[in-house]
Amino acid sequence: MIVWSLSASAALAILGAILLYIASPQQQLLRRGPWPTRAHGWPGTLCVLASLALLWPRMGSAAAVATWFTLLMLVWTLIPFAGAWCARRREHAR
Repeated sequence: MIVWSLSASAALAILGAILLYIASPQQQLLRRGPWPTRAHGWPGTLCVLASLALLWPRMGSAAAVATWFTLLMLVWTLIPFAGAWCARRREHAR
């Protein structure tokens, strides 16, 4: 049961981080640009907070927050490079 909870938490954190990146105006991952301003960051924020809520009872407060921040920083470090790579491939395909 703990493995499923931690896996779900990790998946929610990764999904939330990607959704928050897609909501930013400078993102290059999607060709059409960022999301509309109304739905700006709420889906990503809810996913990220749900991830923390799943981690908290399993790991304790300090370990949960440290793990959560580490995973978010990892995704937010890698996703801009993926966006730049996708934009470069789109440009070369023209």
